[in-house]
Amino acid sequence: MNNKVNISNFNSYLLVDRALLRENVRTILAGLGRDTELIPVLKDDAYGLGLVPVARTLCENPAIRTLAVAHVSEGLQLREAGIDREILVMGGALPFQLRAAVEAELTLACGHIGFIPALADAAARLGKKAKGQIKIDTGLHRIGFEPKELDALVGELSAWGEHIEITGAFSHFSDVRNDAVNQEEFAAFMEAVRYLKTHISIPMCHMGCSASTENHPAYNLDAVRCGRRLYMDRPENPDGSIREIASFRAFITQVKKRPAGEKLGYGAGVTLERETVVATVGVGYGDGLNQKLFEIHAPVLAGGRRCKMLCCCMDQCMIDVTGTACRVGDEVTFFGYDSTGNFLSSQEIAAMVNRDEGCGLTSALSPRVKRIYKD
Repeated sequence: MNNKVNISNFNSYLLVDRALLRENVRTILAGLGRDTELIPVLKDDAYGLGLVPVARTLCENPAIRTLAVAHVSEGLQLREAGIDREILVMGGALPFQLRAAVEAELTLACGHIGFIPALADAAARLGKKAKGQIKIDTGLHRIGFEPKELDALVGELSAWGEHIEITGAFSHFSDVRNDAVNQEEFAAFMEAVRYLKTHISIPMCHMGCSASTENHPAYNLDAVRCGRRLYMDRPENPDGSIREIASFRAFITQVKKRPAGEKLGYGAGVTLERETVVATVGVGYGDGLNQKLFEIHAPVLAGGRRCKMLCCCMDQCMIDVTGTACRVGDEVTFFGYDSTGNFLSSQEIAAMVNRDEGCGLTSALSPRVKRIYKD
């Protein structure tokens, strides 16, 4: 068992390599050029990797001037931790959150009629100027102004603009795998921006994401918002330029040889086809393991080799370690690197059960999986 990492009293841990994160940032920036800014996306606790520790690592790089989150609460958490960069809240801010957001100088997505007056009123009451970016709906239909609403938006900005500083405009691709849809949505965004610029100043425009920076650099504009690409390579045809920075490891609590025909798990869900050495691991779906992976007997790393998942309960799971020298206390790696450098990509694992990317696996990990950071 590797005792170099202190996991305190936790049964499992997610090891986040900050040196690799820094390296990935440098790689992305080198591919963008001087005219395009990188906006790291830190939503959902930085995809489960830890909002504040990841933000602090990113802010070591002076080229990072803006961070993006999904909710006001995430922006406030960054401010409370002392993060002083511009923080863009990409989701819809609720009316009762506006005062706190303006006080913390968060930049809010302005995405529907009536939001500008409400935000301006909150700013006026505080004697401050609120910051906002205009969200354009080009097809995803979550939040954002549609083309037919732009005249009304301009009217609201004309009436309330003295209380609001617009720092940019942005949109989001609805299906980054579909080139024809991408082109149509990008054209719609640019048309909306051209119209708005005849009435107001828009210092920054951005629509690009991790996948578009890899496949369609023409969409980069003034900035790109990267989430997944900060943390792992592309799911299909990875080129190795981006390293996976997180490894999810747990520990074996029991090892027993089981005869052929023995049944395992709730409802006797698994029947062993042969004599099998079964290791019990002290994590389960309560820790964020995807139960579908056990249904297809996806691989894990144990004893330096790939072993099959067998069945999963809330707090424990079982794997087939036949042919290994695994013992109680040994590590099992569900994705990422094991302690000796063997690698199991989270993208490979995620692709086995759905169209999600590996960041869906890290985001699902519960708080009882200890986050540990190394350089």
